[in-house]
Amino acid sequence: MEHIKRNSWSIINSVILIGLAIMFFIASNNKERVVYIDNVKLYNEFNMTKELGDINEKKYKPFLVKFDSIVNKLKTFEEKLNGQKKISKKEEEEYIKLKRLVVSGDAEIQDLRTQVKMEINKKVWERLNTYVREFGKERNYDVVLGAQGQGNIMYSKEEFNVTDEFIEYANSKYEGN
Repeated sequence: MEHIKRNSWSIINSVILIGLAIMFFIASNNKERVVYIDNVKLYNEFNMTKELGDINEKKYKPFLVKFDSIVNKLKTFEEKLNGQKKISKKEEEEYIKLKRLVVSGDAEIQDLRTQVKMEINKKVWERLNTYVREFGKERNYDVVLGAQGQGNIMYSKEEFNVTDEFIEYANSKYEGN
């Protein structure tokens, strides 16, 4: 009985040692794959960003044309008033009205641009985040980091920068390829 007990412990110890050796071998050969993407470059070179920017610019172009005509009218009116020695009450009221239109129009344009930019950013990053997950899984990366050029990745070997490869991948997916 003592002999069987000793053999059992020997077998158990052998199995444990073999298991540890296998785990050590797997751990030493399992290199983590960490890469990064330059988010600024990605955003600027992603076709969807460009297309949405162009579409939205066309949407508010008529508003900008109208605003520019009001600004030009104000400038012309100011030049006329600067050449006069005396300004009538009617001219002063018209000038104030035009000035208010320019100020309020400028504020509207700024609000519109901010709103459009936020909408574009949301749509673009939703799409890009989906593509990043797919890209990482397809290439068996453990981690895909996003760098913005503001110090979150201070140094990396260039081989870990997959920005250009991902831009090509994302644009291809976006175009339906």
